[in-house]
Amino acid sequence: MRSSKSLRKVKRKASGGRTVLHLRKRKPHHILCKNCGAKLNRAKLTSAELKKIPKTKRRPQRPFPELCSKCMRKYFKDKVR
Repeated sequence: MRSSKSLRKVKRKASGGRTVLHLRKRKPHHILCKNCGAKLNRAKLTSAELKKIPKTKRRPQRPFPELCSKCMRKYFKDKVR
């Protein structure tokens, strides 16, 4: 059996007391703010799920979707000053 780096390895107990290595898909991770590293309130989707939804639903309809709301407000305040 060939292992894949895209799959995660999970150890499971099989019958007879032996340990078996199972390969599972990785879970999607939280999207983080590029400035402060806070978790953004977006759906956690895998890349396969992202391809199925339209492009307008993939990202928020606001400027700087990679920043959290606090960092975005701070950026605009600094830009105006």
